[in-house]
Amino acid sequence: MTRQKKSRNAGDNGQRHLPAAEARKLRQPKEETKKKGAGKKSGSRNSVIEQQAEQLAGQSGPKDPRTGSKKPIALVAEPVKAPQVKADLQPKARLSKAVVTGLSAAEELTLIENDATLQQLLERVENNEILTGKEAKYFNAKTARLEQLLEELGLTDNAVPDTDDDPLAQLERTDWRKSILGDED
Repeated sequence: MTRQKKSRNAGDNGQRHLPAAEARKLRQPKEETKKKGAGKKSGSRNSVIEQQAEQLAGQSGPKDPRTGSKKPIALVAEPVKAPQVKADLQPKARLSKAVVTGLSAAEELTLIENDATLQQLLERVENNEILTGKEAKYFNAKTARLEQLLEELGLTDNAVPDTDDDPLAQLERTDWRKSILGDED
């Protein structure tokens, strides 16, 4: 047998490694597909309207709200005409003073005396409770009106002098300066 010298070559066991430039040439290019866009193309709003306007030329259809009014505007100001006023204008509504349905003093007195809320408040005042807010205002207003009505009808006891049996009260009422110094003011 003849002797064979070992070589550093491994031989053709596998696929040969190609340099990058050759690999790019052999590679199949990918199929170019159209990109899916997110939304409409720029300017599509105006182009769609223009296309529709061309298609519907002469036909009445939905109008574009952005086009505005086609009414002509006068460039020179016209004089304003004053409205004519008729000389014999009469008001349609007649004004009259408000008529207050007045009750007589006796009727109003009976209403105040028969007022249930006033009676309840009067009981609370007699029990030494303090009224506050709306209750106090109501009580004060009604009692003041009651006093006015009693004076109008002459039912008050102002003509009768106070006959106090309290001697201390009489002492406080007397003016000692007049009796000591005389009638000088």
